[in-house]
Amino acid sequence: MHYRLKIHPRVSGQLEKHAEFIARVSRPAAVRFRTEFEKILIRLIENPYLFPLLESDYPSEDFYRKALFGKWYKVIFYVEADVIYLDAVIDGRREISADEME
Repeated sequence: MHYRLKIHPRVSGQLEKHAEFIARVSRPAAVRFRTEFEKILIRLIENPYLFPLLESDYPSEDFYRKALFGKWYKVIFYVEADVIYLDAVIDGRREISADEME
């Protein structure tokens, strides 16, 4: 079974911000970041349940899952029926802010 993917509009801005940050250090690393993001999307569509739940202090967020890619990045998503809702792409070296999930 393949899942449909719905990406929140804020994700494109998050990806751009992360890629710009990485490109300041290494252009090849920025290209790898994009390639690895594309690969994780393919894995998500194939089976989002392979990825663990996101640990959270808020019980209302127990349905979120995380998919790690690159060295430090996380795709934050949840699944309803056959649809994956991709809500954020964050730098895993820091805490998730409420702004990134709203």
